[in-house]
Amino acid sequence: MSGDDTRTGDKARPIGRPSLEAAGQLEQALLAAALKVFIEAGFQAASMEAIAREAGVTKRTLYRRARNKGELFVDVVDRLAQQAGMPQLSCIAPGPLKQRLTSASEILLGWLLEPKALALYRLIVADAARHPGLARTVDGPFQRASDAVAAILALDDPRPAPTVRLGADMFVRLVAGEALDRAAQGIEPAAVTQQVRERSIAAVEFFLAGWRTWRV
Repeated sequence: MSGDDTRTGDKARPIGRPSLEAAGQLEQALLAAALKVFIEAGFQAASMEAIAREAGVTKRTLYRRARNKGELFVDVVDRLAQQAGMPQLSCIAPGPLKQRLTSASEILLGWLLEPKALALYRLIVADAARHPGLARTVDGPFQRASDAVAAILALDDPRPAPTVRLGADMFVRLVAGEALDRAAQGIEPAAVTQQVRERSIAAVEFFLAGWRTWRV
């Protein structure tokens, strides 16, 4: 038996092709283990061996899932966004623009201020100097959020797609930026408090005041 076949924990699973259900459970276990190790150790100190040990699988099993911890980190960020309800951005019920943007802001804040998501954001900030590409791992969820907001803004709006997309990008940053920074710095708790909601409502109104007359 090679070194890669060595079990890394008492919870190690048997080698073999798993059923679809078992494969799904393994995927969840690997990403949950990776999340725990990243949060506790930081990206720099986290290792594939430590993640495999936490998940109770062989290193070979883990490397079949991802080539390195960077790939795992991207998937962990995406999984958290999914669990926090980000797909709901594309399913907001029809209604007045202000109502739809308010719903979008609530979904965004629910994702970004989720404690584990916030812990990963702090990790990214802490390790950004040593790993410049780390910050790009959150670009995917942010881009999908902007896509969903752009779809909301584009309804019955004659302005060109680039203008709408720029507006969507600005909306996401306006609504989420301050709340994320204040929570990351420990100024406010990692939660959607009444104060956060009030600022979010104000941000939506501020955005709409400019959006209705803005031209590029």
